Amino acid sequence: MAWCCGCGTPGAPQLPSLNLAVPVDDLTASRRGNKVDLEWTLPRKNTDHTNIKRNPVTRICRWEGTTLMATCDTVADVQPPTPRVPQQEKGGPAPGLVRIHYVDVLPPQLGLANPAGFVTYGVEEINGRGRSAGISNQVTVPLVPVIAAPEKISAEVSADGVHVCWSGPAPPQPPAGVTYRYRIMRRPVGAPAYIVLDDVEPSATGSYRDKTFAWEQHYEYRITTLGEVNADGRAGAVEGEDSPTVEVFTRDIYPPAQPAGLQAVFSSVGQKPFIDLTWAPNLESDLAGYNVFRWTQGEAPRKLNQQLIATPSYRDEAIEAGKQYFYAVSAVDLRGNESARSAPASETAPAK
Repeated sequence: MAWCCGCGTPGAPQLPSLNLAVPVDDLTASRRGNKVDLEWTLPRKNTDHTNIKRNPVTRICRWEGTTLMATCDTVADVQPPTPRVPQQEKGGPAPGLVRIHYVDVLPPQLGLANPAGFVTYGVEEINGRGRSAGISNQVTVPLVPVIAAPEKISAEVSADGVHVCWSGPAPPQPPAGVTYRYRIMRRPVGAPAYIVLDDVEPSATGSYRDKTFAWEQHYEYRITTLGEVNADGRAGAVEGEDSPTVEVFTRDIYPPAQPAGLQAVFSSVGQKPFIDLTWAPNLESDLAGYNVFRWTQGEAPRKLNQQLIATPSYRDEAIEAGKQYFYAVSAVDLRGNESARSAPASETAPAK
């Protein structure tokens, strides 16, 4: 009898891979104007857990309505990136994810026919034999038509804010279930993105006051149109066109309000005589403090404080018996702008 050393039993034969990519599960969609930006991660594995050796073609699916698609209603095919997606080497780090973008342009007639409706998107990964493992997760975007933005925009700085004014075509009457708005936006010059200040009723001419700005800054303002839909239990919003931009510099040349309510009261019971001054506090957010002025009959006012007074009160101890004193206060902001002086108040230090 012959013996074979080192011989092993052959394993079960492996079935060939069907090369069906795992369906995409992270599809997102965002619309601006009539352009819908679709984004997803390219699969790296097949349904049988083997690595994808040849990137599949991605089929873009679009369906009017909100019901889920059972089969792809194709609007475009996206060719795979080259070279193929790198696979993980044994014991090595996982490769980076590959994100794919595709921009679909919505036909205008869809929004005109069904302005309060929605459209549903999905993607399908197709192998070299034209087969797939199914449609991805499905996402919806509103079909609401967008409106024209104001043609002219201006901005003017005043003590109470930046006044943004606009003019342009009269906005159309919105269809049922649709609301149109103007989105007021601002950014520091050179900043990467705008921030939303407010959404306001659109009009052929109008204005908006920005009270949240900072002084001594360069800003850009613009108005973006917004279409909102709320129908059949679904809500969504789409940004449309942008107005021209306008730039302003918020130079602060505006003093605080004139202080009010100044009162002067003499006191000397059991202590050195003094005159206490109190007044209503100013409410400006950039208030730095107050100056106090004093004079007697026939004299010019003289400032009593060396440093700005932080609180709306002051004690004057440098007084003489038998004299009448007059007082006034002013408010000063952080940039040194000084208000008009308050209405005067007077008090007499009694003779001994």
